[in-house]
Amino acid sequence: MTSSAGPIVVVGSGLGGYTLIRQLRQHDPARPVVLVTADGGEVYSKPLLSNALAKHQTPESMVQKSAEAKAAELDVRLINHCHVHAVDPDARCLDTSAGEIPYGDLVLATGARQRVIVPAEADARWIDSVNNLDDYRRWYAKLESGVSHVLLIGAGLIGCEFADDLMHRGLRVTLVDPADWPLARLLPAALGRTLASALADNGADVRTGRHVAQLVRHGRGFTATLDDGSRVHADLVLSAAGLVPETALARSAGLVVDQGVRVDHRLRTSDPHIHAIGDCAQTPAGVQPYILPLMAQARVLAQVLAGGDARLAMKAMPVVVKTTSLPLTVCPPAAGSAGRWEIDGHGRHLRAVFRGDDDAPLGFALAGDSTAERAELGRQLPPLLA
Repeated sequence: MTSSAGPIVVVGSGLGGYTLIRQLRQHDPARPVVLVTADGGEVYSKPLLSNALAKHQTPESMVQKSAEAKAAELDVRLINHCHVHAVDPDARCLDTSAGEIPYGDLVLATGARQRVIVPAEADARWIDSVNNLDDYRRWYAKLESGVSHVLLIGAGLIGCEFADDLMHRGLRVTLVDPADWPLARLLPAALGRTLASALADNGADVRTGRHVAQLVRHGRGFTATLDDGSRVHADLVLSAAGLVPETALARSAGLVVDQGVRVDHRLRTSDPHIHAIGDCAQTPAGVQPYILPLMAQARVLAQVLAGGDARLAMKAMPVVVKTTSLPLTVCPPAAGSAGRWEIDGHGRHLRAVFRGDDDAPLGFALAGDSTAERAELGRQLPPLLA
């Protein structure tokens, strides 16, 4: 039994959208499904965008399957290059550039966008970000035009991965972030500074504790003035300052939105016929912009849409950081957790465990050879969502 009459309409053809539809077909092979996407809908691995250069991936070689072939395989109606302007929950209808699209159940799989930092004097069009395959096509073309030095704003997970990847291509990278060490939200100081050292040893100019105060254009290049008065001359500027959940459609529908689109244990929003999944969704465990939580959400939502009574539960899910300069695996404690970091190891092979006030492990960060302990430590942590 399905949850309501009418087709399931999925907005977004990223990993969340396609994984959900694949899971749904295992439970309900017959219900009409419509996939609406603003881009071409090609199947590719978004997490590989930040290390594609090291793997010698062109934009074309990243495509695993055409949108048309995938739509036929999953028996869905594909509407690509289609922009959704608003959601009318009373009429259960989308207002789109392709006309009105009715739904029985709607799934928002709109993901998240890169937060782009625009310094004083700068034009936002000068600053690149890479968040999807179309972005990568533009970025790759620019890198092919004789670039030698990239200014990278943001030393979080994505920024560090891009810095590492650009150096694999032989480019000079200046990495700027106002935090005192890279991956400051995920790593304790000792591991963060070890990562900074490893990136620097591979050629990165790491400027932590700094921000870009001004950016001006000179011919084909740029000059950035940092808040300490120092200057950086670069051919391209890439912003990788974190992800912002895409919530505009949810807001247009009057849904409850906080950091992301609020959903319950069954991935239902405040409207029972609208669901959200992936980077745009704020589950009872918060926004989880990683692959393993997304897969868990897809399995549950597929059962719910097919009339089942599944509930989302997630064990601790370590994240592998794709920095070959220093292998890292992180599983941060829940936001606001009280406790302390305990760090041991030697050189760049460090092991950090975050322990609560009762001495129980609540999270960890592993560097170098210590990453081999991720499975064992992961089993000791409390579930992300019970």
